[in-house]
Parts: sequence; C-alpha cells; structure tokens
Amino acid sequence: MTMTIPKPMLVITAIIFATLLAACSFSTEDLAEEVKSDMEERFEGERIEIESLILTHKGGNEYKGVLETQEPYGEFTYSVDVIYDGQSFSWEITN
Repeated sequence: MTMTIPKPMLVITAIIFATLLAACSFSTEDLAEEVKSDMEERFEGERIEIESLILTHKGGNEYKGVLETQEPYGEFTYSVDVIYDGQSFSWEITN
C-alpha cells in the first residue's frame, strides 16, 4: 500500500523547510558584522580601528568586501575576500 501526501501538505512542508534554512544563514549585513567582530579580535592590541566593512555577495559562497580602517599612520582602505558556507566563514585581506 502506497501512502500519498496531499499537494497542499507538500507545499506547506517546503515553505517551512525553506524558512528554516534561510533562518540558519546570515544576511550579507549580518555576515559583515560577524567578520568585522572577528577582525577586531584578530587586530586587538595593534592600534587598528575598523571604521567600516561592507560586503557584496559575489555568488555561491563568495563575498567581496571593502574594509576601512583608522591606523596610527592614517586611514586605509583594503579589499577583503570572504568565504561563507552557511555555518562558518573565513576572510582574507587581499591588498
């Protein structure tokens, strides 16, 4: 005997699953805040103040960013690459 699930039940289940999946990942702005916080921990004691970090979703799990800092010798702007798999991230200053 085969059990059939009604179409409305499948649609509701798919919506719930998609909502839960989306809730588990960061928005681009939330990811930027998490990366910025991680950078601040890494730079602690180095007299580097992060003014801003803006990320743009490049595609897949890749993000490009612009990091602006205030350092002892002036203000600097850097490019940043971020990889985010939905659970963890890594970042690299590329210039």
